This record gives sequence, C-alpha cells and structure tokens, in this order.
Amino acid sequence: MTATTGTVVVRDVRPEDAERLGAAVAAAYVRDALLPADDPYVEVLRDVAGRLPDVVAVLAAYDGEEVLGGLTLVEAGTSHAEVALPGELEIRMLGVSPDHRRRGVAEALLRAAEERARAGGHIALVLSSMPAMTDAQRLYRRYGFVRVPDRDWLADWDPEALADGTAERLSVYRLPLEDPR
Repeated sequence: MTATTGTVVVRDVRPEDAERLGAAVAAAYVRDALLPADDPYVEVLRDVAGRLPDVVAVLAAYDGEEVLGGLTLVEAGTSHAEVALPGELEIRMLGVSPDHRRRGVAEALLRAAEERARAGGHIALVLSSMPAMTDAQRLYRRYGFVRVPDRDWLADWDPEALADGTAERLSVYRLPLEDPR
C-alpha cells in the first residue's frame, strides 16, 4: 500500500532503509529539542530494524531514494503501544527530517496510516503528543484528529519526574474511522 503526494511516496520501509529512517526520525526529535541527543530514547527512535518484527508496520516517506521521514503503527496490547484500545491502531515515532519540512510529508504519512488502519478493519487511529509539539498538534486537528483529554497520560519514562510531579502530560488525539473520509 502506498500513498503519494507530489514527489512524496509513502510505503512500508525497505529493510535496507531502516537505518536512514531511524536517523531521520531521531534528527527530528533532537532538532526540535524534544529530546537531548544523548537521551536513551534517541536510540529507540533509530532502531527501526529492531522494532519491525513487533509492529503492524513502519511506514517511510520517500522522494526517489531519499528517506524523508516515517512513523510506526502498533496495535493495542503490544509492546510498543502506549494508548491504543482494542480496535484502534496507534501511531508512534512520527518524524520528518528537518531538511524536508513543509512539503506535506507528515500529512502523507498520516494518510497512509489511515489507509492501513481502514484496510486492517481498525475503528480509529490514535496517537500521543508532547506539549512542545504544537506544529504537529495543529496538523492533527486539521487532519481530523480530536483531542481526548480523558486519555491523556503522564510521561512515565522518568521515575524522578513522576515522583516529584514534573513529568510531562502527553495529549491523546483520536481519528475515528467509522465513516469514510
């Protein structure tokens, strides 16, 4: 399954491109100051090949042979899922290389994720967003995702921040798929 926007083509990542996709997504998180370069999660973002066996799909956006960005799709109850409920498909690790922003890459990735979710019989797409991801949140709302505040959650990867009350609250967004777009 592929989705095309201009010269942007979205498809399952080719195994030989896993390292380049991981680097692009990690660069997006670091450049946007969502993570410091030495944060252990940067290695999780980079390890596309390591998560391929455990997820529904890793989608990559290409322009020719160039990897522009990507996302990971996971089902509820799996090791990479954070907020998906049964029947929902969760978008994780969405990132676009800083050099390829403002080209419709993220929207093309969302469209491909929606196609995959519909093809798989899922009732909704869901995702979490950090407070600093304001541009992404605007895109999600414009695309049709709706905030679901009662599903927001505290970032649980830093036990000290949880203990002292400084953990970030992640916002949950949901795109119902019952009606065709």
